[in-house]
Amino acid sequence: MRKSHKRWKWLLVFFLVAAVVCLAIFGFARRQSSRYTEEIARTQDIVTYYTFSGNLEPGDAQVIYAKGRGTVKSLLKEEGDTVENEEAVLQPKSGSKIESTMDGTISDIYVQADDTYNAGDELFRVADYAHPVLKIKVDEYDISALRKGMEVSVTVHATGVELRGEITRIAQEATVENDVAYYVVEISIPQNGSLVMGLTCEVSVLRESALNATTVSMDAIQYDENNKPYVYCYGRGDEIVQQSVLLGINNGTIVEIRDGVRSGETILIPRIITYPMMDMGTELR
Repeated sequence: MRKSHKRWKWLLVFFLVAAVVCLAIFGFARRQSSRYTEEIARTQDIVTYYTFSGNLEPGDAQVIYAKGRGTVKSLLKEEGDTVENEEAVLQPKSGSKIESTMDGTISDIYVQADDTYNAGDELFRVADYAHPVLKIKVDEYDISALRKGMEVSVTVHATGVELRGEITRIAQEATVENDVAYYVVEISIPQNGSLVMGLTCEVSVLRESALNATTVSMDAIQYDENNKPYVYCYGRGDEIVQQSVLLGINNGTIVEIRDGVRSGETILIPRIITYPMMDMGTELR
């Protein structure tokens, strides 16, 4: 009986020690996992774009100047009227009618009936609103991404309307302002009846794409002392390990993982621990 009693005593001690050890390990694991949030690596597309902005302008515009001295007898057109090339717009009191030099719309008339004008004075302006052009300024580092004849996506900020445009001109020489060089690029846009000159538009040009890529959030990527990327994940026995990864493209929110992580794996992101500010007037004891 005495031996049996001893055996039970030692078994009890053993189980108590094992329980303490298990609780310690479990508590450590919980403390470790509480330092991280989890996310699942996903399969999705990443597409990035160059973006530029500019304002709509008429496809062409011409101001008609007086060739000599005269007096306006009558105006044959009003602002907003459409005209054709060589169509009369203004009738002087003497001499032949003054005509438009292009197809378009009378945007401005600078004289009225009975006004006297001299050679070189502005009489009226004709603008081509039927073929709007978007002019953008492109940084010298991005200009190589564009080419004449390229189709681009154009979004009108005020209405949200998306249109397709075509690059019709790229300046041969850069303009330099405040030590920054840029190129003026012109994009023709089809007039859908709602485009008003001066509207701000955004141009999108495909930059990079990775389809069906394994992705994680940018927050999940860590860097070692050699600036090489890695992520935290679970190893054997749920221990937390560092896994080196090969990165691809990113859109600022998610990043492509080319090697090191598979879609569906759990990735751990270190929590940012903040401490409340201590009242500087409080005395520490």
